[in-house]
Amino acid sequence: MLESRVATGSEIRAACQDLCDALFVPGAALPSVYLLIGGRLRCQAARGYSQVVDGFPPLVGVIGRVVASGEMVFVEDVTQDPDFIGAVPDLAAEVCVPIVVHGRVAGAVNIESRTRLDPAYVAIARHAAVDLGRRIETLGGLPGDSVSQRLTRAVIDLSALGHTDLIEERSVEAAIELSGLSSAAIARVDAVTGDLTVTAADGPLADGLRTLSADDLGAMAAWVQSGTSSYFPGGSDAPIEHAFLVGVGVVALSVHPLTVGGGAIGILLTANERMTPHVPARIEALELLAAPTAAALRTAELLVELEKRASQDPLTGLGNLTTFLADLEDALAAGDRTVACLLVDLDGFKAVNDREGHPAGDRLLRSLAAQLSAALRTGDRAYRLGGDEFGIIADLPTAVDAGVLADRLVAAGRAAGTTVSVGAATAVGGSAASLRARADRALYVAKAEGRDRAAHAEPQTLPEDDRRAG
Repeated sequence: MLESRVATGSEIRAACQDLCDALFVPGAALPSVYLLIGGRLRCQAARGYSQVVDGFPPLVGVIGRVVASGEMVFVEDVTQDPDFIGAVPDLAAEVCVPIVVHGRVAGAVNIESRTRLDPAYVAIARHAAVDLGRRIETLGGLPGDSVSQRLTRAVIDLSALGHTDLIEERSVEAAIELSGLSSAAIARVDAVTGDLTVTAADGPLADGLRTLSADDLGAMAAWVQSGTSSYFPGGSDAPIEHAFLVGVGVVALSVHPLTVGGGAIGILLTANERMTPHVPARIEALELLAAPTAAALRTAELLVELEKRASQDPLTGLGNLTTFLADLEDALAAGDRTVACLLVDLDGFKAVNDREGHPAGDRLLRSLAAQLSAALRTGDRAYRLGGDEFGIIADLPTAVDAGVLADRLVAAGRAAGTTVSVGAATAVGGSAASLRARADRALYVAKAEGRDRAAHAEPQTLPEDDRRAG
């Protein structure tokens, strides 16, 4: 009786409801059917529920676990299964059986029960899931996602991504899905040169698309500079100007501008190895993808810029005081290496500003920052702490090496056309505030002794409790 009832459904949802009606036991077994659609498990039918849980992500709940593994799960006591998600109260047991369509797990038949589930009932549920899978095959299999569904998911994904690489990868993936073409790429405008460069590509034509020159990409950008899209279905009538595309195996091509606030930041390309007719709905979908792609890329770049401004000194490009303090604490936290803190003060800087003006003072600070950076080893870090004071953090083999580094910083000041005083201190673990204070005291010694020189605090051996305080 159950098999015939399931098989009578003339549509997939009707077949799912037939199964739920057949498996429903009033006051006990509550059946439901979930199918994997658009990357989530969607409830197609249910019986006996006052509330339905829908939209299971992969691996979530018992149902997600079953679909991921392809194995039936029989939970005799739901209170003992951490994955159990109940839709109604007072549930005692659950059995979930995968639905296989054309050899792939396409969903699950799920039965929750207020009473213990008899093994004979579980066997019936297993047969019902097999029968439903066959019926879905007879009806042509699960329907594919619509263009609007794929586009909506892509836009949602793009809005949640915060890194340009991830945004570009997801946009290229979505472009292939929406276009029906085999390959896609994004070319971005270089902020310095203004040239276009392919920054992401996927599909069999990806390698060829990556070899396109700045001139080739610029020619394509010119096709869409007015804000239109351009589509080339391919064929023998392709003009000679498209020879560079033929050279990389491209026959059909779609080009869409990436614009934000009226400014072009790149182009979105989709391509195929064979002639492909123009389908207006696909072009519209790609246009609707290009807009949020451009917006997401610009937002990600602005966030990076804000983070950069929060951590860098705007005049010199070095780290700022906040970054210096955090990095010094991190360096000392390891407690297993010699950390040097060096403070550098420009001698007579106020007189430079008074005599030559603040623009000249700013030029001197930038020159000194460049010379100090050049004097450092790989891994050493320089910061502008404010005014004419700079800080250096270095991991050193021994405390003696701090003196060598301090002398190089004094020489860097002379190379910048000025003189500096340097105070150096070292520690293995301990407090960042204590280490900085010792370097500061050494700096004042250097100034008191005549400037244009370095002074070194005595290496400090810290007691165990002070090391932990750092």
